[in-house]
Amino acid sequence: MGLLGCQQGSAPEHPNVLLVITDQHTDEAMSCTGNPHLSTPAMDRIAARGVRFTRSYVTQPLCLPCRSSIQTGRYPHEIGTSTNGVELNGEYPMLGKLMQAGGYDTAYFGKWHVGASFEAAGYSSAAEDTRSDSVAADKAIEYLQTVRDKPFFLTVSVRNPHDVCQLARREDLPQGPIPALPDDAAQLPPLPANFGIPENEPTAIRMSQERNRDFHYPTGDWTDLEWRQYLWGYYRLVEKADREIGRVLDALRDSGHEDNTVIIFTSDHGEGVASHHWNQKQVLYEQAVRVPLLIADPQASNPGSTSNALVSTGIDLMPTILDAAGLPGAPGPTHGRSLQPLAQGAALTWDRPYVIAETTFARGRNGGVSGRMVRTERYKYVVYDTGSHREQLFDLETDPGEINTLVAAAEYRAELNRHRKLLLEWAARTDDEFPLVQPT
Repeated sequence: MGLLGCQQGSAPEHPNVLLVITDQHTDEAMSCTGNPHLSTPAMDRIAARGVRFTRSYVTQPLCLPCRSSIQTGRYPHEIGTSTNGVELNGEYPMLGKLMQAGGYDTAYFGKWHVGASFEAAGYSSAAEDTRSDSVAADKAIEYLQTVRDKPFFLTVSVRNPHDVCQLARREDLPQGPIPALPDDAAQLPPLPANFGIPENEPTAIRMSQERNRDFHYPTGDWTDLEWRQYLWGYYRLVEKADREIGRVLDALRDSGHEDNTVIIFTSDHGEGVASHHWNQKQVLYEQAVRVPLLIADPQASNPGSTSNALVSTGIDLMPTILDAAGLPGAPGPTHGRSLQPLAQGAALTWDRPYVIAETTFARGRNGGVSGRMVRTERYKYVVYDTGSHREQLFDLETDPGEINTLVAAAEYRAELNRHRKLLLEWAARTDDEFPLVQPT
C-alpha cells in the first residue's frame, strides 16, 4: 500500500517531493484542526499520514513576498520583494535550481507569483494558470502519469481560497460560483471570539484599511450577518481547493508514486476571517500570518501527530525539501532549518527561540505602512513604522485571540524590552533597515 494508507518501507535515497500550496488560507481552515464549518478530506488525508505543524508562520502575509521567500529561503527585505509586482534581486540560489542540480526533474503547475521566471527559478516543466485550479490539477495529473527515470520535485499551486477577495467585493468569482447561502442563518459560522477591534490598536492598521476600502477592505459598514455570510463563503472556497488537491493525491496513488513521495502542504499567507473586523491579509494578526503546514513522509514514525515547533515556511521549506531529497543544503549561510527530524519523528521538539514576519500594506510598487513581528514561545511583539500606538505585545498563552495588548502594562516591561531586543538583533543580522523601537 502507498503513503495515504501504507506500510513503511526502507528509506529511498532520493524520494520524490510533492509540494502543494494554497492561497490565502488561514491555519484553522481545515477540518483536521477540528473546525466544524468545513470539510477538507484531502488535507485531512495528508495530516493523518504525517505531521501537522500548529505554529507555522509566513515571512510576509502577501503573495509575491512569501512565495519568493519559499523559493530562496530568504526574508523578503533581503531579496527585494517587500511588495507585489517586483523582481527578485537574484543574489541567492533558488530551490528549483538546487533540486535540478541534485538530479531532480522539476515541475510547477498553477499560481506562480514569484519575482523571477520559471526558467530562472529552475523549473523545466511549468505552466501558470491563476484562474483555474482544475487546469493546474489536470497538468499535475498528466505529469504524474508520465514515466521518468529520475525523481521528481512537483509543485501544485492552487489559487483558492484567494477568490474570497472577489467575494468580499461582491464580484463574480474567477473560478466559478459557490453554492447559494443557506436560508437559515443558524447554519452560518458564528463570528469569531476575537471579532472586536483591540483597544490601543496601532492606528496604522485602520488607516491602511480605510485607504484601501474600495478594493482590499470593503467591509467597513458590514453587519454581523454579512461577516458570517463571508465566513461561510470562505469555507466553501477552501473546500473547492481541497477537491482539486484530492484529485492530485489520487493520481499520485494511482500512478504508483506515493510510497516514494514526501508530501508537503502549506499556503502563501492567511486570511483575516473576520478576526478584529479584518478581511484579506497584510496585517500581522495570527489569522493572516499563521498558515497550514502538513508534512507526510513515508518514513514517518508518528503519522497523525502534531508539532508545536515554531516554524517559518519562507525560510524552512527550502532546507526541508533539500533534506527530504537527500541533497546538500543551499550554499552559504542560511536562516532556515530542515523540518525532516520533526516530520519523521526522529525529534519531537527543537530549540528555535522565535520566528519573524514582515509586512508592507501596498499594492504593486506603491509604498505603504510597514511592520515587523517576532513570535516567541509564549509572546508576540509587533511594531509598525508609522502612526500612534506603534507597538503591540500579546501573551498568546492566555490571550490567543490577541485582544489585550500589554505594551503599557508595567509588569510586562521586561518582556516588551526583550522582544524589542530580539527584533533589533535580527534586523542587524539580516541588514533590515526598518525603524524599530529601542528598549527602555
